[in-house]
Amino acid sequence: MAVVTQYDTPASLRDVPAGSAFYGNWHRHIADRLARTTAGSGGGQFYDASELDVHPIGGRALVWMAFPRRVLMSDRDDRLAAFTAAESRDVQDEYCEWRTTRDGAGKITKIVFVTEAPEYWEALWAVDRARVVALYQAMVSPAVVEADLHSGGAYLRRNRWNDADGIVHLIQVINTLDAALGLAQGSADSDPARDNYEMLPVASTSVDPRVTYDVGTLVRKGLSVTLAEPIGLYIGGWDDTGWTRPSGAPVGNYWRIERGSPGRVLRLAYEVPAGLGFVVGDIRIGGRPIDWGGQIAEHVTVTIAGTAGTSAR
Repeated sequence: MAVVTQYDTPASLRDVPAGSAFYGNWHRHIADRLARTTAGSGGGQFYDASELDVHPIGGRALVWMAFPRRVLMSDRDDRLAAFTAAESRDVQDEYCEWRTTRDGAGKITKIVFVTEAPEYWEALWAVDRARVVALYQAMVSPAVVEADLHSGGAYLRRNRWNDADGIVHLIQVINTLDAALGLAQGSADSDPARDNYEMLPVASTSVDPRVTYDVGTLVRKGLSVTLAEPIGLYIGGWDDTGWTRPSGAPVGNYWRIERGSPGRVLRLAYEVPAGLGFVVGDIRIGGRPIDWGGQIAEHVTVTIAGTAGTSAR
């Protein structure tokens, strides 16, 4: 008997009414990308929870920094070069992307971080285009129209409102939920290392070694591992400790969850409330004013949750 009868949407989103074909379609999208079992070393495995019943004995949150490691490593001795490069969403490859908004003087007024996968929006577009348009209008601009979001009927991941003029979901080429599912599942079927010291080197991102090493450790213990419901990439945390206002006083809580819920955040904004007399660009981190979104990204973490248990195989 399977534990999951239908895979839930990320953060249990309910963007269309109950009973919509969308929810069944989403379940099939996830299930179709997972093998019933993927054998690993040490007797463990990665499994599809809609196909196999496993007794859970624990969970693990895999956590990494939102700022792209490859930029950090290539420009580790040049902060300006690193922060400048990281403003391009094409290098924000840690399953978290952000968009920085500035005022006429060039000061940052708002930063929005997202971890939503493009596959979700494609699936939603396939059943309810009007709803997709309405969500874009609410999150980005009332000026969004249906024609802006597709080409020949096919949803455009890099439409103007999710690229040049806004941000809704991930667009960097490897930032997809399918890639995350493949990484997690494939990490069980890696080289037959006896421990993480013997494992082959992994890619230049922060997320790849985190997932590979953690999944590898669990399957080598003979455990059955899968991703926890609801499967999704989430903003796991943010820390403004030590940040100061222009007066030198500690900042208030200027974070706002715009999509998702605590513990399952998909869209997070940082913006100083109107009327306080200053903007994000006037805040200082470590004595330096915030001139780049990456300065905040260094204090944001991304996560995907896993669960491990014992199988009756």
